[in-house]
Amino acid sequence: MKNLLFCSVILLTCSGLYCCKQNTEKATAIIETTVIDTIVKFQLVTDAIDAPVQLSADPEKTDRIFITDLKGKIWILKNDSLVSRPFLDISPTDSVAKEAEAVGNINGITFHPEYAKNHKFYVCYSAPTTIKENQAKLVVSEFTANEEDTDIADVQSERRILELEGKMAFANGAAIKFGPDGYLYISIGDDGFIDENYVHRAQDLNYLNGKLLRIDIDKTPYGIPPDNPFVGMKDIRPEIWAYGFRKMWRFSFDPITQELIGADVGEGNQEEIDIVEKGGNYGWPIMEGDSVFNKSDFDDELAFVPPINTYARTDGVCVIGGSFYHGKSVARFKDKYVFCDHNGNLFTLAKSTKDQWTKQLVQVSNRSEDPFLINSINTDQSNELYVMGFLNTVEGPGGVVYKIVGE
Repeated sequence: MKNLLFCSVILLTCSGLYCCKQNTEKATAIIETTVIDTIVKFQLVTDAIDAPVQLSADPEKTDRIFITDLKGKIWILKNDSLVSRPFLDISPTDSVAKEAEAVGNINGITFHPEYAKNHKFYVCYSAPTTIKENQAKLVVSEFTANEEDTDIADVQSERRILELEGKMAFANGAAIKFGPDGYLYISIGDDGFIDENYVHRAQDLNYLNGKLLRIDIDKTPYGIPPDNPFVGMKDIRPEIWAYGFRKMWRFSFDPITQELIGADVGEGNQEEIDIVEKGGNYGWPIMEGDSVFNKSDFDDELAFVPPINTYARTDGVCVIGGSFYHGKSVARFKDKYVFCDHNGNLFTLAKSTKDQWTKQLVQVSNRSEDPFLINSINTDQSNELYVMGFLNTVEGPGGVVYKIVGE
């Protein structure tokens, strides 16, 4: 039990994937997941990375796989072996780490749509701050891979795109990803964690907290796409694409329909999955999932875009998110959204003809008896799925990356 708690603390304090128990005004009854969709196996890819938090296919369409270590490094897996040198290393020195434990934590990476030509990629991480009361600031930066050896990134090439200060700003970094339109989408949380005085900003359009942003990074420092929903409106940040999120830790685009689907981590009662629409308001902090969290003075609950699925803490502890599956390894996953929870559970969501979504549990036949705490679920070039996180063995917690394969 101590090791399980230790693992949870590592992820929850380092990545900002917080699930804090608080009372809600009312709770909607949720039926526990009991129906099994299919049975799969976990195939070990690597256990040589301390804290794997994201897997990315090589944008140059080779067999390389990029794996992000939460603690400041990005590794390349080539021919089933890790390249000895990290692709990128922005981990802090020991002295900096002692001052601010969060500094250097990488939340997410993404590659420029023209990476094969310009070798540019983007990293969301926690950087040192000069503001005394803040632990770290949230940064989205551009880096460039070495032209002669693309297995190595040039740390000195960093160009800061976006910086967000705040007492808990470091805890609100999440996913970054280019959409089919070529623009960069950035999710920023609205979670104060242990700060009792934290003021939620997800409904305030003059702040970036609790929002999904959409920017043009081919301009300096970045541009605003002209069709963003709030362009030209007074006292509204034009970067905002959608709002009302607590912590959209991961989101993805369906490569077939191009729909954007995100997983919003709950506070203490419900987790939710959303189809994210342009200009949509997803309710936080008035709503948590489909239950009221803090009604305040807001009376029109119908103004919010409802989640396509919610589940209670009987099914999980922190929703991680996932991807629509169009691979070949697991036939029953086809055209379904496959996602997971931090507690190790895997699920599928399938859309019915009545425009409703059905959630089912995925059984892992060779699941370890040791607790597996999932940080992320991602796809490779062939759209096959991988899960990664902490496996809590008798020797202590260690990072693992598994490929999901058919039984």
